[in-house]
Amino acid sequence: MGIMTRRRASIRITMPLAGLVMFWIISAPLAAQDFDPGRALYQNHCQQCHEQWVHTRERRRVSTLGGLREQVASWSVHAGLQWTSEEIELVTRYVNRRYYQLTE
Repeated sequence: MGIMTRRRASIRITMPLAGLVMFWIISAPLAAQDFDPGRALYQNHCQQCHEQWVHTRERRRVSTLGGLREQVASWSVHAGLQWTSEEIELVTRYVNRRYYQLTE
């Protein structure tokens, strides 16, 4: 096998591999942007009991963003989650975006 043949074989292997690496480098930040920690907290700790109807019912308990924040904080205590204020805020923002669309 001559030098040129080995180089061509090397290029045939290297180019697709380089393409895959570039795709991974470009797509990794996009996947990270899709992750919502508020959504993850809600899905892991709240969604078992709080199905969509709780948030969309006609006579729901929350009518302000502050009230929603208070409800999230209250339920985090009742559930024994010991969430930080940041986690409460993340869940509040997620639930507000998803169901309530309340403004300050």
